[in-house]
Amino acid sequence: MAPVAAGQPTRFAIQKARGKGWKTLEVGEDLDHARARFNLMVRVNPRAYFRLIQLDHNAGAGGDGIEFNWKLIELHDPNQGGTAGAGRQGVPARTAPRSAARARTAAKGLQRRETVPLPLKFYAAVVLAGLLIGGVLYLRYGLPGP
Repeated sequence: MAPVAAGQPTRFAIQKARGKGWKTLEVGEDLDHARARFNLMVRVNPRAYFRLIQLDHNAGAGGDGIEFNWKLIELHDPNQGGTAGAGRQGVPARTAPRSAARARTAAKGLQRRETVPLPLKFYAAVVLAGLLIGGVLYLRYGLPGP
């Protein structure tokens, strides 16, 4: 690992899983404070994935000094019923029924259809507004004059 530059202390970040990525909630320089905030966030929202990571400045990377190497310190996995140490990597485990259903679907060669709600009220409002504006413009400029 690259040595830490004098101007860049080691930082600790708390992140929450969002979709397929992680959103950084807080970054601090004190491990005890970061660990306390991490535990507070886990108590407030115990069904979410959280991780506490250590950020070390990557002096070897070009750029403007904004690249960091990171190391997992703690991971809160709600499916495992607690917080794991650095030995557990931050990948949420899938449950067996979902995996089995996907395997059957893939084996049959079928594609799953995803239902997406259509914004019909919005479309109707746009069409009605267009008709109203078109009608007003037609009445104002489109009628033949006497």
